[in-house]
Amino acid sequence: MSEAKMYNIGIVDDEQLFRSALSMMVNHHEQLQTVIEAEHGKDLLEKLTKDPTSFPDLILCDIEMPIMNGVETVKALNQTYPEVKIVVLSSHYETALILKMLEIGASAFIPKNEKPDEFYNTIFNVIKSGFHYNNHVVQLIREKMLFGTKKPNTALVELSSREKEILLLICEQTTSKEIAEKLFISVRTVEGHRNNIINKTQAKNTAGIIIYAIENGLYKIKLKPSF
Repeated sequence: MSEAKMYNIGIVDDEQLFRSALSMMVNHHEQLQTVIEAEHGKDLLEKLTKDPTSFPDLILCDIEMPIMNGVETVKALNQTYPEVKIVVLSSHYETALILKMLEIGASAFIPKNEKPDEFYNTIFNVIKSGFHYNNHVVQLIREKMLFGTKKPNTALVELSSREKEILLLICEQTTSKEIAEKLFISVRTVEGHRNNIINKTQAKNTAGIIIYAIENGLYKIKLKPSF
C-alpha cells in the first residue's frame, strides 16, 4: 500500500505567534508539512530564491503585512511562480479587497476565525482543483453582482460549446482528470481548453474563470448549509 502524498506548504504572515501556530496546524495533518515561513512578501520571495529545493505547493498568505503586503505578494508570485497556488488567510473581510485578491491570482480565502475542518478542506480543494469557494466568498460575489459595477459580457460569445461545458465542470470543482473521463477526452485536451478559457476571459487562474462564470450568469452556486 502506497503512502499518502505529502504537500509542501508555505506561510507568509507578519505575526510570529500566529505563524508558528499555523505551522503547527499544518504539520498536524499527515499529508501536509510546512517548508517555508516568512514575515512578509519580500522575505518570502528571497527565501524561495535561496532554497528552491523546499518549494511549496501552496502558500498561505496574509493581506496586511509591512514592506510587501498581500496584494503585492500575490501579484509577484503569480508572475514569477504561476504554478504555486495561493490561499489568502486574513481577518480582513472587506468585499473589494478579498475579491481583488482572488482576481489577481489567489485561489481561495480563509477567514482567520475559520474552523479547522474547513481550513483543511480549503487547502485540499485548492490542491485538487485549483479553487475553493466557501459561503463567505459566495456571498461577496453575490454582493458585487448586486451592488458593484458589472463587466460587459464580451468574452461570452467567444467561448465554444465545449469550453462552456468544461467551464461548468470546473465550477463544480471537478479535476482535469475527472473532466477527461467524463467527456472521453485526454487530460491534455482539458488543460488546453482551460487555458483557452483563461486567456479569453483574461482571468489569472481557475479562481478567476469561476468568478467570471458566476458574475456572467453561466453558473449559479448556492450557499452551503452552515450546520
